[in-house]
Amino acid sequence: MHTYTTSIHIAAPAERVFAFHTEPANLLRITPEKVTVEILRFDEAGEGAMVELRVRPLPLVSTRWLMRFDVFEPPADGKPGRLQDTQQRGPFRAWRQLREFLPEGENACVLRDTVEYALPFGALGRLLDRLVVRREIRKMFAHRQATIKRLLEA
Repeated sequence: MHTYTTSIHIAAPAERVFAFHTEPANLLRITPEKVTVEILRFDEAGEGAMVELRVRPLPLVSTRWLMRFDVFEPPADGKPGRLQDTQQRGPFRAWRQLREFLPEGENACVLRDTVEYALPFGALGRLLDRLVVRREIRKMFAHRQATIKRLLEA
């Protein structure tokens, strides 16, 4: 498994940043322009909720991705919140994303994303990770976090 963690300070309450992540339309707002995402299913937000996407990272490449929210803990009373989804079916051998919403006073927080993932195809997957995937994950999260910050601080 590979792990990638990144954080960003956002001048918005942790509760608001958490709520942003529970709205399906916001996934489309934070996805990089060159990637097409279609929401096929998005259950009501909560533990056990399922999300199914059709993702087109390249014009002729399409994959379905089924995720389950297995941690759903909204921040409250100055305490951190956590939101974690785990791939049930999709392009990775394994994928788990944990979002932590760490309050910094009443009107700011740190959003920390930690992704653990593994690619299929053994040695070929490890090579693809070093050559392409790792860099693309970093770019994707940099874009997502900057977009969330811009939208919520506006």
